[in-house]
Amino acid sequence: MKNKIIYYILFGLVIFCIIYIICSNNLFKISKNSKQNNGQASKMSIQRKIEEENNKTEEKNEQEENNNTEENNEQVEQTEEKVDETNTIQEDTIKQDIEDKNKIPEKMGGYNVLGRLVIEKVNVSKNILNVSNEKSLKVSAVKLYGPNINEVGNFCICGHNWKSMLKRVLELEVGDTFYLIDRETLNKVNYKIYNIYTCMPKDLECLNQNTEGKRETTIITCNPGGITRLIIKGKEI
Repeated sequence: MKNKIIYYILFGLVIFCIIYIICSNNLFKISKNSKQNNGQASKMSIQRKIEEENNKTEEKNEQEENNNTEENNEQVEQTEEKVDETNTIQEDTIKQDIEDKNKIPEKMGGYNVLGRLVIEKVNVSKNILNVSNEKSLKVSAVKLYGPNINEVGNFCICGHNWKSMLKRVLELEVGDTFYLIDRETLNKVNYKIYNIYTCMPKDLECLNQNTEGKRETTIITCNPGGITRLIIKGKEI
């Protein structure tokens, strides 16, 4: 009888241990899964925070870019207004000089002034000196070759491709006009551009005086870089 009781007790303990082990394993798995889920949730939470911060940063950058664009547009508009004002002042100055031709000086930088070249389209108004050399070219446009100003033949004018000289003649096109004023006679002759081309410095065809009895003017300056020459030829109209 005692043996049976002991046997039942041991059997019961074995069953209890088995049940305990099974329950412990299940609890461990649940705990592990819970931790993994919590870890994943934490990672997802961090990712969401990072995404939110990135979105905020992008929105902030877009707003700053929009503000910068608006500021740049305002600056461009202000610059354009200033350029328009400057061009208006230059045009008024040229018109005033044209109305009072006696403003053409007799001498400039120690050189005699033959007259004036006026190109209204590009706001160029330069006195023409009688001598062509390195020093006179730094003062103004010069006569390079040909007859007297506004006489029959090919009157050739030369000038540096500087902002203060003849740089803007690069903007001229065939069909544009300009005129020369003789300082002594105050005679004004209009010319219309019929040819524009580029050549090497040694090419002197632009100085040809065969004009078939007509008055012509050739404007010569450097192209950007100074290797070639820009030739602008005009006939009296």
